[in-house]
Amino acid sequence: MKENCDITLLENGLKIYQLKEGFRFSVDPVILVDFFEGNPKEKILDIGSGCGIIPILLAEKKGMENIFGVEIQKSSAEIFEKNILENNLSDKITVLNCDVKDLDFGNTFDYIISNPPYMAVDGKKISENENKKIARHEICLDLKKLIENSRRLLKPRGEFFLVHRSHRFLEICKILEENKFSVKRVRFTYFDREKDSSLVLIQASKGRRHVLKIENPLFLEEKGY
Repeated sequence: MKENCDITLLENGLKIYQLKEGFRFSVDPVILVDFFEGNPKEKILDIGSGCGIIPILLAEKKGMENIFGVEIQKSSAEIFEKNILENNLSDKITVLNCDVKDLDFGNTFDYIISNPPYMAVDGKKISENENKKIARHEICLDLKKLIENSRRLLKPRGEFFLVHRSHRFLEICKILEENKFSVKRVRFTYFDREKDSSLVLIQASKGRRHVLKIENPLFLEEKGY
């Protein structure tokens, strides 16, 4: 497997293997983990884990101890397993190589977090690389499926954390409301002060109403991302 991968070195000595020809993470999972707030002792599920970057950062940066990551692609799940072993996190992270709709945990998770595929399948050109195609496009996981399964798997009053494209914000809020979520925190993210927001960070609660908090915008370059 090593010949098909290369290594990204992160702070605190973390080593992340990624497929050379597959989907590769960028800043999105990093800012999502920084946005996350939760009790380290409670149970969290990452939907669409890829190489495992979000679970690994949750363990290292947030001290989370009971992390599950579901990844539908076998090639990515194998890399995820390798990254857990490489970073000595087998006691904190469990890999689930399946479709999220097939998870049979009941509503037992305190938190669900996701950096899902952003792009709708709308007739535009799609990468021929299978790994990239599924990671980037809503082929196996669209917003409706993500949010419906998050509702199914979260405890009452559980918390849902998401990073997505800003232009889909209203669509996301509509689907969240249809599934009895209340949006709690929102932070719009910018790569450049002179350009429109590209990403949005969202926290929503299952079955509990909140006064919406819109946080200060995040300017990535100024914050050193």
